[in-house]
Amino acid sequence: MKLGKHSNLPSQAQSNRRIVQGSYRKALVIQRDNEALDDSIIENMELMTRYLTKSRFILGHGCPTKLFYTKKPEYANSREADEFLQSLAEGGMIVGELAKLYFPGGHDVSTLNYDTALEETSQLLLQNDVVIFEAAVAYENLFCRIDVLVKKGNELQLIEVKAKSIDGNDSDPFRGTRGGVLSDWKKYLLDVAFQRLIFQQAFPTFTVSSWLMCVDKTEECTVDGLHRLFKIESDGSRTSCVFVGDDPAGSICREILKRRRVDGHIDELCSDDFGGRDFEQYVRWLADNYSRDTKVTPEIGVHCRDCEFRCTQQQSDNDRQDGFRECWSEVLGWSDADFDRPTVFDLNNFRRAQEFIDQRRIALEDLTEDDLDFETDAKPGLHPKEMQRVRLNSLKSSSSNAFVDTEGLAEVSRTWRFPLHFIDFETAAPAVPLHRGLRPYQSLAFQFSHHTLGEDGSVSHTGQYLNSELGAFPNFDFLRNLKSSLDGDNGTIFRYAAHENTILNHIVEQLDEFGRHESDYEELRNFACSVSRPTRSHPNPWTVGDRDMVDLRELVARHYYHPRMRGSQSIKYVLPAVLTDSAFLQEKYSYPIYGYEVDSRSSQNFSRQTWIQFREDTVIDPYELLPAVFDDIDRETWNEFWTDEDIRGGGAAMAAYLRLQQETLPQGYRKKVEQGLLKYCELDTLAMVMIVESWRNHPR
Repeated sequence: MKLGKHSNLPSQAQSNRRIVQGSYRKALVIQRDNEALDDSIIENMELMTRYLTKSRFILGHGCPTKLFYTKKPEYANSREADEFLQSLAEGGMIVGELAKLYFPGGHDVSTLNYDTALEETSQLLLQNDVVIFEAAVAYENLFCRIDVLVKKGNELQLIEVKAKSIDGNDSDPFRGTRGGVLSDWKKYLLDVAFQRLIFQQAFPTFTVSSWLMCVDKTEECTVDGLHRLFKIESDGSRTSCVFVGDDPAGSICREILKRRRVDGHIDELCSDDFGGRDFEQYVRWLADNYSRDTKVTPEIGVHCRDCEFRCTQQQSDNDRQDGFRECWSEVLGWSDADFDRPTVFDLNNFRRAQEFIDQRRIALEDLTEDDLDFETDAKPGLHPKEMQRVRLNSLKSSSSNAFVDTEGLAEVSRTWRFPLHFIDFETAAPAVPLHRGLRPYQSLAFQFSHHTLGEDGSVSHTGQYLNSELGAFPNFDFLRNLKSSLDGDNGTIFRYAAHENTILNHIVEQLDEFGRHESDYEELRNFACSVSRPTRSHPNPWTVGDRDMVDLRELVARHYYHPRMRGSQSIKYVLPAVLTDSAFLQEKYSYPIYGYEVDSRSSQNFSRQTWIQFREDTVIDPYELLPAVFDDIDRETWNEFWTDEDIRGGGAAMAAYLRLQQETLPQGYRKKVEQGLLKYCELDTLAMVMIVESWRNHPR
């Protein structure tokens, strides 16, 4: 039967209209970058229906209590502030716009008005064959925007577009070797299940198939500058992306995105038990709690560690409320003083944390060394499980002193050759490649900073590199400049964590794959191999050379601890810790001795910098002394994003680089972004220098 003959479809459209009519007097605004409601600009909340959307469903599935805090301006929310940076760094919006090119002639439901979007979608569905982008569907207090909806007669394809990568040669990339759905994909599949449920309830006469459209990491890009054909903009309240290119032949990168049907996966996941409810009951339970603004009784656990509703000190000073504290106070009866006590969250990589939370032995004062696993090895320094005991005893005693394994550091440092070199890379791995011939998520190394520390204690900012040229492939030139910067001697090279080693592996692969025509191919490859070690997955491994980089983070993990590190070995926390602990650093950097106006060798981007500054007797994190790189992103958000280790390559630097690849960026603004990147990257390598300086000058 053809759609036009469906007698119940007009009534269904009317039903959809009734869902929203009378619920509110003001227009409800939808964020097009998915489905999040911009409640902050809407008045008279009591007059509006509170819809459970896709993003809120995923939020509530992770923690139902968060539905009470979300979109309330009185509560701190770290994930709202970095939305624009996240959009740039992760490329999801560009992938979504690229997907639309795969369906020429599709209709974009671009209106931000709730009522109009639902009406427009319903009217488009009256057509026999139609493709709809951002189709708006609502049923009772459920609402979703469907990325791509393909209708042919009575059959519809519901397509969710994701920037997450798959191997296009794998017929079922969502299952593991044992046949079960991979945990990494469950969230995305439940997202599709949520959309399918709403659509089937709203339009029960249609036959619906469900699909995920993902980035195929094995396919090469066929267009140079593809990323620049999409423009991401933010007006402060919403972020949008638009295709600004031309694709008359419908041929732009037709193979990068691949579709896979997922109904079987969804059916399997939806057959699970959801707290004594089936999937539909579970969704309605979440929706009803959100609609009524009911706070679900919190279930505390290790998932609370990274709660986005925690307050920073600055937010607390500005009277923002702390959802994390509310939950834990409600469950545990904690007072403000209890939150000042160290807990299992302060033990780095503590795998038994959930066990002790369940036992309500959360404060470290309730634990003993016997509660921790113990293990040793023959390597210099302390085994990670030995270091756990050091942390436990330090935190329990409320000690403000650092633990420095001077003997172990002395042992490892005997192999170091001066001058010591410290390098940091900034890279991008865009989902949508910037260059023809590259594959999704291949690395672009566009920046490095290089410091040296002499045996006499002299510090120099020896080299730096930033390639922000529009359309330039930076990797081989990056390696060429790095080689030039490090080739002057045979001093030991330090990195912080595995990123730099991974990037050099990627560049070696690219040299072998399409760089053999470079006149200095052999020199570049030999250099990269001499300062790195092959990863297990490298197709052409090499013998590790005697100048293989030393991982400074690994040295921190085995030889150093300070309470200010807060259970982390990120340089974001280690730098303030060593500045707090080291009398040498406080004496040296309490004066404006760092900068090219003082010594042309000491810095290339700072004129006269005092790094040791105090706020109420506490050393200020040096990153707080730098301005934000973007005018429209506050410094605190930028700093958090700069050191975000969950985003490949460093979120803020990647976001900045991708913004620099936009042709429309004003020259003055471009210059400011470049200067900001240079300062932040220089501080990264100076931080590494300071860590080693503090160890070399620590009392024995």
